[in-house]
Parts: sequence; C-alpha cells; structure tokens
Amino acid sequence: MKTPENVWNESSKKASYQNRSDKSQPFFSVFNCGITHMSRVATNTVDGRKPRTVKTENVEVPAYIPDVPNVRDDIAWNMDAVALMDQWMGKQLAALEKSGEADNTIIFFYSDHGGTVPRGKAYVYETGTQIPLIVYFPPKWKHLAGSTVPAVSDRLVSFIDFAPTVLNFAGVKKPGFMVGSPFLGNKASQQKPQYIFTFRANQGDSYCPSRAITDGQYKLIWNYQSAYPNGTRQDYQWQMPAQQAWDIANMEGKIDNALQKKFWLPVEPFELYDIKNDSLETNNLAGKADYYSVLNKLKKALSQTVREQKDLGFIPREYRHTLQEDGPLYNVIRNKNIDVNKEITAAETASLKQPGQLNTLISYLKDKDPVVQYWGASGICGLAKSGAIKQLPGATADIIKSETVIPEVKCLLAEAQVYTGNESKGLSYLFQQLESGFGPAAAALQNLGSKAKPLTADLEKLLTAKTKNRHRFYIRSILINCGALPYTALYDSSEKVSD
Repeated sequence: MKTPENVWNESSKKASYQNRSDKSQPFFSVFNCGITHMSRVATNTVDGRKPRTVKTENVEVPAYIPDVPNVRDDIAWNMDAVALMDQWMGKQLAALEKSGEADNTIIFFYSDHGGTVPRGKAYVYETGTQIPLIVYFPPKWKHLAGSTVPAVSDRLVSFIDFAPTVLNFAGVKKPGFMVGSPFLGNKASQQKPQYIFTFRANQGDSYCPSRAITDGQYKLIWNYQSAYPNGTRQDYQWQMPAQQAWDIANMEGKIDNALQKKFWLPVEPFELYDIKNDSLETNNLAGKADYYSVLNKLKKALSQTVREQKDLGFIPREYRHTLQEDGPLYNVIRNKNIDVNKEITAAETASLKQPGQLNTLISYLKDKDPVVQYWGASGICGLAKSGAIKQLPGATADIIKSETVIPEVKCLLAEAQVYTGNESKGLSYLFQQLESGFGPAAAALQNLGSKAKPLTADLEKLLTAKTKNRHRFYIRSILINCGALPYTALYDSSEKVSD
C-alpha cells in the first residue's frame, strides 16, 4: 500500500526541521540511523571488520547459541555499532542545541526492533522485540511527562502507543482506528495496559507466523506452522556469520545441547516464559502443571486479541497478494465478508499437532475458504512430519489434483506425501512449482532436508537456468541439505540480498 501524499512536508535523507521557512513553526521530525541495522552483520564473512572497539573474548554469548568464534564476532561487531550510534546521536543533539530548539523539543529515542543476533530480529523472543525507549522533556515541558523527571517506568509500552502519545502532546484526540493509548502527556491513560502483543511475519518464502502476548512477567508465544522449525533458512538473515555458524554446527552434529538444538526442530505450539527471571527465554514452562493457569489465561487473551484486531497475518503470503489485487487487504476482507475468526480457529487447531483433530483438519480441506483449507493442510503436514500419521487421508489426493485449490495448500500436502512414503508424487509436484518460481514450494523442499535428494540432478540444472536470485538461494540451500553442495555455496558473491 502506498503512503498517502502530503503526509510529510519533506521525506528524504536531507529532510530536517531546520529546512522549514518559518523558524517559529512547531515541528515533528524523525531521524533514522542505520548504523545498528542488521545489514551491518549481514556480511557472510567476518573478514575486514575494522577498526574494532569491542574484543570478541569480552562478549557474553546467550546460552541458546553455541559459543563459537563467528558468533562472538557478530555480537562484538554489533556492540561496536552501538558505540558508533551513540556518537551519531550526540551529533543530532548538538545540532538541535545549535539551532536554538533544544529547550523547546521533546525527544523520543528508540529502535525499530531488537538485536541483530540469531533468534533476534524477526522472532518474537525478547531479543527480537524488546527495544530501548528514552523520552526527554526539556524543563518547560516536563509537566507533560505525567510523573517526576527523571524517572524509570515499568509500564508496558508498544509501538502502537507512540502516535496516540504524540497526538496527546499536541492536544489532539486520537482517531478511532488507533488501538494504542497515550502513555505520556496530561491526558495519558491512567489505566496501564494489561498486555503487550507482538507478531512474527517476516520469513521470506517460509511462511511461519507466530504471535506473542506478555503481561510483563510471563510471555506466551503461539507458533502456528507446526511442521517447520525456527531455524528455517531465510535468504536475508542467513547472511549473518553467526547464523551460518550455528547452522553448520547443527548440520555437522556438533550440538549436544538440547536448548541449542531446539531451534532446528519443528516448533512447539506453545512457549511460556517467565521473562522477569528468564529474560533470554530458555526455560519453556508451557508443559509444567504449576503454570497451567498462567498458560490458559494468556492463551485466552492472545486468542481474543487476534480476533478483536481481525489479524490478517493468518492469510498465507502468496494468496494474500492475490487478494490485494482488489485493493487494500483491510477493505477486501470486509467487502467480501471473509470470516477471519474462522481462519484463526483453523490456524489454532492446526498448530496443536493432535492426531485426534485429524477429522477436523480434513473438514478444513473441504471448506470454501482457501485460508481455512491452507490451515487444514498445514495441520496435516505437521502430523506427517512428526510421524503421528503414517499415511495421508484419501481426501488429500483430490485436493492436490484440484485446479481450484490454491498452490500453497497443495505444496503442504505434497510435502506431507513425502513424509508418509509417497516421495515420487510429492517431490514431483513441488519441483514443478519450484520450476515455475513459486516460493512456498522452495520452502517445502528446503524443509524436507535430505528427503529432497532424488531431485538433485533436476535442481542442479535449474540452478544454472535463469532464475531469480531469491529462488537461487533456496535451490542452493536444498542442494546443501542433499549433500550436493558445500555450505560455503549458500550465497553467490554476486548476489546481495537486502531486507
């Protein structure tokens, strides 16, 4: 969706409050710093990282990542960036002071996501979602803080609260479509939010949505794509040397730590953490009887939240693009009276990997809504991957043959065919889709690991053909899983992947 015109007076790298013709005019100005962006560590190699200010031997390695040289190097390199960012911030403050506006300006300092280490950005763990937030009030405006200044608050704050807060400073009532609440200002919401809601939706061709909710003490993560691990290769994130080092250690069987191995296994539907005492989220409490009441309370709250907000992230990516041909997805869903609640229920059921739900999943395959069909196929694929079912229901054969069923559904069922012994048909369909450039087929073949080996010769031919860079990454990844390429071939030096 395009940004509406005239939202900003100026939007460019040179945009600044200092460019306004009337220097007495109030301003709202945003400055973005890319120094600490993941692109800094998305270098494939640690060579040439100079000058250094943080020694690799001095960094702490989280327990869920193996302590190997390239992991330490990525962490240290990122910490170097934080020091450089601090210098950048100092220059912005000096420029504000020089302009004469420092005494008039409220300053927000924050980042757009968590750290750029494996299991950080693009995941809903604290390392991916917790950000720094500092708000500075000059003396003449400190009454807008709503508390003594300086102060540290334990109030739960989310990005959705930023716009209502800025509007509150200006005495403007927030529009009805904004779901956040002002957390500063004279009319700041006195009732602190009970929960913070976060989501995962950026996995390239591997569509693996997760949602999370926290009350500040406990956090629940709900993973919906039951056959896929968190460690599903993505063409952008895997440019981190640390991510590759962890991947290689796993492939070579050098990880005997269950916590570090978990990243490469199909996800559990629920992860519950006490983030006050386990900030790195290493001890999953979801299966412990003492925490059932906490788990159920947060499950209910999360399930209610995605329904209240009509969460459209349960629509698989390619089909979502098809729907958007008729306009913004927000409008399409409403104009076509699509039952989002039903789609969410299907995703929740599919996530559980319960053989007793097989008949329900089969009924989803027969539904008229392609999204409900998709989650039926996803749940069946998860059961097949785990070995909970040894053969596919007869209904799946007709689905794969149907010309009216979206290919995302068929790809999941084809993947399930491979797990249940019908390798020839499953692989044949997936390769056909990969050859046509369909991303989810690449994700399915990658997820099959060495089971895709019968396609080696065909994949090698496809790799030399004219194929989009992103698809070439996945073809190489599949061939690496099959033992036909060394891991060093994962990226082509001539192909730079951007986020």
